[in-house]
Amino acid sequence: MSVIQVCARCAGRWPVLGAPAQWCPRCHGVLLAPIRTEQQLSPDQRGFRWVARPPLRRGGLAADPPAPSPTPHYTDVPRWGLQDHVDSSPGGRNWPEALADKAATFLIATAGLYALAVPAELGRYAVLVWNRTRLVDPTVLAVSDVAVFVTQAGGMLFALLSGISGVCWLLRIRRRTFARERRSDPRSAGELIVGCAVPGLNLVMPGVFLLEVVRRDPRAVTLVRAWWAMWVFGVVLLVFNWFWRSRPGLQAMADGVLLSAFTAMIAAATALLALLVLRRLEGRTLKGTKEAVTRWVIATDPPSESELPAKNSGTPDQEALAS
Repeated sequence: MSVIQVCARCAGRWPVLGAPAQWCPRCHGVLLAPIRTEQQLSPDQRGFRWVARPPLRRGGLAADPPAPSPTPHYTDVPRWGLQDHVDSSPGGRNWPEALADKAATFLIATAGLYALAVPAELGRYAVLVWNRTRLVDPTVLAVSDVAVFVTQAGGMLFALLSGISGVCWLLRIRRRTFARERRSDPRSAGELIVGCAVPGLNLVMPGVFLLEVVRRDPRAVTLVRAWWAMWVFGVVLLVFNWFWRSRPGLQAMADGVLLSAFTAMIAAATALLALLVLRRLEGRTLKGTKEAVTRWVIATDPPSESELPAKNSGTPDQEALAS
C-alpha cells in the first residue's frame, strides 16, 4: 500500500514519505491531498481530475480568434497635452505697451534724421556762401531746401513720438523694477507724465525719475547723467536758436544756419544717449541683442608660470650693477 500526492501543475505523482508535502519538487506547483493507490475513489472524492489532451498540445484547446473590431479613434478632440486658451472676448490693444515697445525704433529714427540734418544745413550754408558771388542753380537750391525741410521736420516729428513712447517706456520700466524688488512705485503715473510733459519740469524730472531706477548700476547712472546734461543743453540751444533767427541781416541768417546744424548734431547725440540708456536698463546692447552676463570666479589654485611676471633676463653682472 502506497500513498501519493499529485501535482496540480505538472500532474506528477510523488510518494508520501512521512508528512505530506506542499510543493512539487519538479515545477514547484501545489501538491494535492494524499491518496491511496489501491483504492478506487470517485472523482468527487479525489482532490484532482484527469484531463485528456491531444499529443503535442500542451496549451490546451486553442481559443477562437477574436472577431474584427472597428479601428480605435477619438470621438472628440483630446483634452490632454498643451492647451491653447484663446480669449474669445474682443480686447482692445494696449497702446501704452505698444508705444513702449516702439521707443527704441523712434529714437533710432530721430538720431538718423537729425544726423542727416547736419550735412543738409551745412549744404545750405555752402549755397549761401556760393550765392555771394555767383548765381545759384534753382535746382540746387530746391534740393537744399527739400533736404533741410525733410530732415528737420522729420526729426521733430520722430522726436515727439520718441518723447511720448519714452514716457510709456519709463512707466513700464519703473513698474517692472519696483515689482522685482517687491515694492510699490512711490510716484503715480500722473506725476510721471506731468513731470515729463510740462515745460520747465521736463528739464529736471525725467533725469530724477531715471536715477530712481538705476541708482544701483554705476554705468547706467553715468549714462543717465550724460543724457540729462545733453538734454538740458539741447533745449537751451534750441531756445537760443529761435531767438537768433529773429535777428535781422544776412549774416545773422547765415550764422543761424550753422547754429541749426550744431543744434541738429546735439539732438542726434541726445537721441543716441537716450537709446543707450534704454538699452542699458533693458539689459541689451546698442544693437538690441541680449547683453552677455559677466561671471567672476574666485581663483583658488596658485598662478601658473605663464601668469607670473617675466623675470629679468640680464646677466648676473648687469643685475649686480642694476642693484
